[in-house]
Amino acid sequence: MKAEVEVRAARSGEEHLAEPAAALIAESAAEHDIAPRSVEWLAAKIRAGKAAVALLGDELVGFGYWSEWEDGAFVSHSGLVVRPDLRGDKLGRRLKTVLMESSRAAYPRAILMSLTTSEAVKAMNLALGFKVVGFDRVTTDEAFWDGCKTCRNYEETRRRGLRCCCEPMILEPEPAG
Repeated sequence: MKAEVEVRAARSGEEHLAEPAAALIAESAAEHDIAPRSVEWLAAKIRAGKAAVALLGDELVGFGYWSEWEDGAFVSHSGLVVRPDLRGDKLGRRLKTVLMESSRAAYPRAILMSLTTSEAVKAMNLALGFKVVGFDRVTTDEAFWDGCKTCRNYEETRRRGLRCCCEPMILEPEPAG
């Protein structure tokens, strides 16, 4: 019988999960267009309640985090990774749902955004209601774009005069009222 994977928001006090999260992200970054993050940076996300975890017993097998931009006008969902042998089991969607719920609770009027080159992530986002848009529809916050500097495609993308090689996707908030 297959063990159940628990997917939930990370909790303060679980900063020890930042090290395996950084390793999962680094492993994924070797093959996919995802920006690696430091253990310290991810620990801060966990401490702040801005991360989702997938746990198989005590082992971290999936992770994602969110960040707010332009005073909460935008929220990005980033670093969404699942251990390779567990991909295809909808863990990514479960993690994304936790990220959406926790970021919407904090910033209910924010435009949720995701950048990806992954067809699987794009399909998941589309199924969750995201729409593909141009870069003019996402944050212009330079701190956000500075985060792309650790992507494996950054130098080539900049050499070609582009800001990013990913496809931007957004989910607008429900209409007020």
